[in-house]
Amino acid sequence: MGCRMRIVWSLSLVFALSLGACARSQKFDRAQEVYEDYPKSYYYGSDKEPTAPSKRVEMLGQPKKRVVVFNFLNHTPVVSKGVGEFAADELRRELFNTRRLILPPELQSKLDSQAFVDGEQIRVAQLIREGRKLGVAVVVLGRISKIVFRQRGDEVGLLRQKQSLAAVDIEMKMFDIQSGREILAVGRSGQAASNNLVMTEDQSLENAEYRGELVRLAIRDAMRPLVGDIMKGIEKLSWQGKVAKIVGGKIYVNSGRGSGLVGGDILRVSTPGEDVYDPDTGAFLGRTDGQLKGTLEVVDFVGQDAAVAVVHTGGNVNQGDTVQLY
Repeated sequence: MGCRMRIVWSLSLVFALSLGACARSQKFDRAQEVYEDYPKSYYYGSDKEPTAPSKRVEMLGQPKKRVVVFNFLNHTPVVSKGVGEFAADELRRELFNTRRLILPPELQSKLDSQAFVDGEQIRVAQLIREGRKLGVAVVVLGRISKIVFRQRGDEVGLLRQKQSLAAVDIEMKMFDIQSGREILAVGRSGQAASNNLVMTEDQSLENAEYRGELVRLAIRDAMRPLVGDIMKGIEKLSWQGKVAKIVGGKIYVNSGRGSGLVGGDILRVSTPGEDVYDPDTGAFLGRTDGQLKGTLEVVDFVGQDAAVAVVHTGGNVNQGDTVQLY
């Protein structure tokens, strides 16, 4: 009997130890998964997907960037009054609804894309200079490259069932003003259809107003998928602001609570970069990084979208210097 008890006790002990080993193994696996989530670097190996909490929070915490959308160019033989302005307004509306950008209303509709287009070429240097004057981070240009109409259905009778169709092709380019380079070129198509019992020619494609309405519906259809493309491109860019004014020990920055800065934010402050041009062709190549001067700490806010900062490290800060989140 005593021998049987010793055997049972031994088997129970082995079983308990094996359970403990399994429990430790599961905990180890969970810990290992946490380590594998971190970005690969000097300590973690090569990096492909930067998914560490610090990186995720940093990406989510970027202040809103200022964007201007110039009126689109109608690059088709189809004359439709105000179609370029409508296309730009639709894109502005969709971008505004994301709540993740600033589209200063006083800047929108200020210029047409035509002012920066020479045939198939973009006058990049001129565009970048204009973007800096406007104080924005991103400029969007666009054109309507194709408009097509078709109508099918009954040709005779007092009440004729007809389907009217319109399709548009839209091309868009986006430029990062900070680096002076194109960051996105994309095209999208949209369409609209109307099924009517036509009694008069007012509901026919022969009527200019009716055609214009169909074109606008097709443009609206094309704009929706463009927003996702634009947001992906913009969110890859680092936010940048400027020193607007210095009064005593207070340094005023041209972005504030409205842009998403919070009290205690640390900002790197640098000299403005310099434009680089090809010595042979004179073509604009980009912009150099400025020299780091130190850091600022956000301590207060003024107006709708400006911040007050003080020197945190370094010094010799001047009006016009650039700032970025640390």
